[in-house]
Amino acid sequence: MPRPVLLGICFASGVILGVLGTVLHGNIWIVGDVGSGAVVPWGAAAALLILFMALLWAGMTGRSLVEPFVMGGTAFTVATIAYLWPGPDQLVVPYSPLAMETLPGPVIASLVWWLGAGAVTLVSMVLSTWILSKDR
Repeated sequence: MPRPVLLGICFASGVILGVLGTVLHGNIWIVGDVGSGAVVPWGAAAALLILFMALLWAGMTGRSLVEPFVMGGTAFTVATIAYLWPGPDQLVVPYSPLAMETLPGPVIASLVWWLGAGAVTLVSMVLSTWILSKDR
């Protein structure tokens, strides 16, 4: 596959995965009582797993770090735009002490998705480098 085509696929996939993760991250389980239970952000974990697998595919297909960087950077940018989006139509609940007190589950899920997208991108780039160096 020509590299410009693969980079275009990675960019488009990053946008799609950023939107998909932003929509999916809001699914949470609360184990225990609603006010004091443990929050399990399973939607954010699933979104990060999907992003991680796509980033590894991009790194192994392109055999470089440019492709996962483009895909992960695009997904993180979409997640950041959703995190910082002003107004009442937010899909992500930004952190504030008041929001954490009243809506701890959505705030935790939003932080896991937003910060996790950047962390998963870095981890996948390191893992891609390690796999490609072992392959050579």
